Amino acid sequence: MKFGLTRTNNSPSRNLSSFRRDINTLFDNFFNLDSTNFFESQWLPDIDLIDDGERILIKADVAGIEEKDLDVQIENNVLTISGQKNEEKKESGEHFLLSERKCGSFTRAISLPDGIKADDITADLKNGVLNIAITKSEKTKSKQVKIDIN
Repeated sequence: MKFGLTRTNNSPSRNLSSFRRDINTLFDNFFNLDSTNFFESQWLPDIDLIDDGERILIKADVAGIEEKDLDVQIENNVLTISGQKNEEKKESGEHFLLSERKCGSFTRAISLPDGIKADDITADLKNGVLNIAITKSEKTKSKQVKIDIN
């Protein structure tokens, strides 16, 4: 026998918050016209977006893509990463039982916050990870100020 305890909060504010979250999810899913939903051959690399205080760091998983097949551009605080992952040549006589690795082209656009130095960007490709570092301007770097309590 299994027993489980469930704690529910039936307050009106909780129900309204839950309803609001459900509606937002519904609209987000409905209006997400991502090309990967329509074309099985296209894919998007997974990314991490990090703010370390001094820089914005982007890490994108692009395993199997050569540097010459990647393009990184920034315009109007939008960083665009695009590339092409080519299909491996099949040997004659090979019969795939399963093939899950994606190939094809991709474009990934990332809106960046104001206050970045668009002319101070570095990028490198190491072990299948594209690392991009964008320096923040002095006015946008977070500062910590000690406040005395009277």
